[in-house]
Amino acid sequence: MFKKICGRSRDFFALALLLFLPVCTSAIAIDPEQDQGFDWRQQVAQDPAWQAYFARSEAFAAKDQALLQNELVLLQQTKASKPAKHKQFGFEPEPTVEYLQSPDAIRVAQVMLSFQTPSGGWSKRTDMAGLPRQPGQMFGVEKNYIPTFDNGATTTQLRWLAAFYPYAPAALQPKLKAALEKGVQFVLAAQYPNGGFAQTYPLRGGYHDAVTLNDHVLVELLRLLKDVAAAPQFALLPEHIRQQAKQQFVLGTELLLKAQVKLNGKLTIWAAQHHPLTLEPLAARAYELAALASSESAGVTLLLMELPQPSAAVVQAVEAAVSWFSEKQILDTKVERDDKGMRLVAAPGAKPLWARFYDLKTQQPLFVDRDGSIKAKVTELSLERQQGYGWYQNNAAAVLKAYPKWRAKL
Repeated sequence: MFKKICGRSRDFFALALLLFLPVCTSAIAIDPEQDQGFDWRQQVAQDPAWQAYFARSEAFAAKDQALLQNELVLLQQTKASKPAKHKQFGFEPEPTVEYLQSPDAIRVAQVMLSFQTPSGGWSKRTDMAGLPRQPGQMFGVEKNYIPTFDNGATTTQLRWLAAFYPYAPAALQPKLKAALEKGVQFVLAAQYPNGGFAQTYPLRGGYHDAVTLNDHVLVELLRLLKDVAAAPQFALLPEHIRQQAKQQFVLGTELLLKAQVKLNGKLTIWAAQHHPLTLEPLAARAYELAALASSESAGVTLLLMELPQPSAAVVQAVEAAVSWFSEKQILDTKVERDDKGMRLVAAPGAKPLWARFYDLKTQQPLFVDRDGSIKAKVTELSLERQQGYGWYQNNAAAVLKAYPKWRAKL
């Protein structure tokens, strides 16, 4: 991997060094978010499909900005106000049928519709169950994530509105249908020509432009496309949109097969972020170095296992991931966390654990402090990082549980 990343041509070396430094060294990492001088788009400057994609992204951004600026002019204001903040969105993402039939569901739907951007997406960490958005108000509390796919934004709203549609008053259904159609078209437009998705669209730059598996962004978007194509709750959408979603879902799964990290000639799992073009693992924030990511890879593997009549390439990818998860599982152990930090303790019969990140060279657990410094053990991290980040997770247990049944169907 080191030779593959660092042994590039002289013309590309400077760019590769900035973007891939966390892979090539154990020194303190460079945060690509701060490296706005790196412009991967130059590598596809002559590619019509990518150029059309960039133009569309810029047009969507201009559309969102124009509406807000026009509102501010009419209000004779120079600065937009912010909506209320919320850790998630303020509403239950998977509502019951009983709730969807309630008057409050109608109210929440109207608030949610008011926060859909002109481009078609939604923002994160914004209360969308309280007051409707007002003229001159931002569409989200974080200006750089308007709109975004991070933290379940956009996919959550589209699923909620589709679930609510059959129970909505007849007068509201046309607005819901229009919002769903615009939102799904926004997602379709956001997909890279090679099948990946950035964390935020329109494109923001920095590590946000990476093909983002972190926090399950790519898997959630592909699952949405899969459901848009075939699930009954999206039957209200035009057939051509559903067919396009089907095609782009396939494109996304093909990208996942290409992005699976191969180390020492052997397929392993996936990274949290991959380069938009080369699909090499990338870093994100200072404490998120380029590394194998167990939790996100579990989601990818489960998605691939759901594919009907899997190709030989899909079977190979799943088998490799299952083998890796089996080898790396930590048995009879649990995580304890308190005001003194976190630690692993013996717990016979406990659910298997995996570290969140694994080093690309050693394939051993990787722990990185907020300043980018690598620690040998999780207990050596600063207290804030021990308490504020999920360094061990058990998502891959679902993969090992599902594997025998999946294998038996082949």
